[in-house]
Formats: sequence, structure tokens, C-alpha cells
Amino acid sequence: MSVRKATIASILGATLALAQCPQVHIFGARETTAPPGYGSSSTVVNDLLAFYPGSTSESINYPACGGQSTCGDVSYANSVIAGVQAVASQVNTFNQQCPNTVLVLVGYSQGGQIFDDAYCGGGDTNEGLSSTAIPISSAALSKIAAAIFMGDPRHIPGLTYNVGTCQASGFAPRPTGFQCPYAANIQSYCDSSDPYCCNGNNAATHQGYGAEYGAQASQFVEAKVNAMLSGTSTSNSGTTTTSSVSKTTTSTGPTTTAPPTGGTAPRWAQCGGIGYNGPTVCASPWTCTYSNAYYSQCL
Repeated sequence: MSVRKATIASILGATLALAQCPQVHIFGARETTAPPGYGSSSTVVNDLLAFYPGSTSESINYPACGGQSTCGDVSYANSVIAGVQAVASQVNTFNQQCPNTVLVLVGYSQGGQIFDDAYCGGGDTNEGLSSTAIPISSAALSKIAAAIFMGDPRHIPGLTYNVGTCQASGFAPRPTGFQCPYAANIQSYCDSSDPYCCNGNNAATHQGYGAEYGAQASQFVEAKVNAMLSGTSTSNSGTTTTSSVSKTTTSTGPTTTAPPTGGTAPRWAQCGGIGYNGPTVCASPWTCTYSNAYYSQCL
């Protein structure tokens, strides 16, 4: 009887979690040295939250550092590697809990780089990321409607999703001939005077993409999301796929965690969230930090 009750409780818990899922969820990743949160990706993130009532969002929890003391002296390379791992963990975890929710990625500068690496794969030898595999699960990939990269250092000329005046490469460029398998879902914004995603010398350009291209980026995302919400979307191969999305309500309640299963979670690892069954205590000196109802992380 106890096994039967436990099974019923598990089913009811899963049903409740699905009932709390939004139709649209947006991931935002900040630029180098921006404080925890969305950084300059907030322009597009906030536009989309306003456009889709009931939608939710979360920021990627990663160092966003380039060796500065203000962000823990983490090197740029190690920050990118940690960021790619955080993207995969947070996106996969959310998709497991809300498999019907449409997902959007919005990254600015280093935030664009980590989304680029995680969504398109191919590795990042500039930063020591040797694996060429896409770390986001196939299930989550099928629900990502759009990705926005602003000032992405991985920029190279000639990609079909490039927007802006840059015809050169950023400081951490993709190899010549690279093609992202999800190119049709991406827009990458970079202008020629930008010294980070291009070879310019005006740092102010790098911080101006929200004002210059924010509305355009939001419109691109909305078209992609609406296509997926309507039940049809077009893949890069030109085939039409269908998706089932039901109207849901969101929950702003506290994170629900299972009892600790023993051991501690390392820095950057997940430590809590609805449906999570792993360690809920972080290794010293890190603290389990709430991100949303489905994800807490050791920071």
C-alpha cells in the first residue's frame, strides 16, 4: 500500500508541476562584469515578458568574469566554460519539468558566447572547451523557438543569422565555414565599430545593441514563438513539425526540494527545484541560491 501511495503522490506532484508551467520561458545571460541578473539582455527579456502575459524568465547563473576582482578573479575562459555548463543544466532542468513550454535564449556579449556554444555546439578552442557536442538535450532543443546573441565574440562574417554592419570576426571567432544547425532560429547583432564582436574601436557600440536592435530582436523572437505556439514551426531543413502547447498558469512560490540524498553539490551545480532529487547542500563556502521554482544553484 505504501508503494502505491508513493506512486500516486509522485504522479500528482508531476501533474501539479506541469499545471504550473508557463507557455513561454526566457533565459537571459549577462555580459562580462555585469552583476548577477540579466545585464544588458534585460531589454529584450523584459519586452518579451510584457508581450507574453504569464511568461517567466530566469538568468543564467555563471561568473560573467574576465579575471576582474569584482567577479571573483575567474578567468574569461573558465567563466565561459562554467557558463556553457550552467546553460545546459538550467535549460535541461527546466525542460524536464515543463516539457511543453516554449523556450527563448537571449545573451549579451559573453552571455551571447555561452548561448552560442551551448546551442550550436562545435566546441570553443578559444576558451579551452574541447567538446564539440551540443550539451542541451534533444528534447529541450526541440522547444527552443529563438535565440538572440548581441555582441557575441564568436561572430564571423557570412553567417545567415548575422545582423549589423560587421564584416570581420570577434576576438573568439568561430572557425571559417562553421554552420550552426539551428541557424534559422538565431539572430546575432554586431556592428563594425564594436571591438569585441568585430574589429572596431568604440566600446560604446558594444553596449548599444539593446537600444539599436532591441525592438527588431523582440519582433524576430515573437514571430518564432508564435509559430511554435500555434502548433507548427519550420525547421532548418524546411520540414514542418507540430507541437502541443496547453494554456497554463505560472507559480511564483518557493523552490520545492526533495530531502538530501547525501553528499554535497559543487559550485555551479543544481541544488534544488521542483522534481530535483540530488544534494541540496552546497560544498563550502557556496550557498544554494534560488533562481526559480525549478532551479536553485550553488553560488
